[in-house]
Amino acid sequence: MAIVEVLVSDAAKEYVKTHGVTAFVRAHSRRCCAGALTRLEVMTAPPTDDSEIDSTNTERVDVRFHGGSGARPNQLAIELRGVLRPRPVALWDGWAFRP
Repeated sequence: MAIVEVLVSDAAKEYVKTHGVTAFVRAHSRRCCAGALTRLEVMTAPPTDDSEIDSTNTERVDVRFHGGSGARPNQLAIELRGVLRPRPVALWDGWAFRP
């Protein structure tokens, strides 16, 4: 299994720290008109099925990544986005999705 570099912005660290200390990142693959598309979802509550989760501790934040059976990113970045409703988002090698 390849090692994934995890980067978490300071704002995202504070958000995760106040909402549960652990960031659960899950890859969801969907088919659309242009083919398969993989998006990442970030949660601070544990998922109901926590099998096949890779755990990484990153400066006071525990990040758990579930990428499914497909490829893994070289770099997983978590940032805080949104002005009215700030929420953590994950980027797969700098992209919001993986084709």
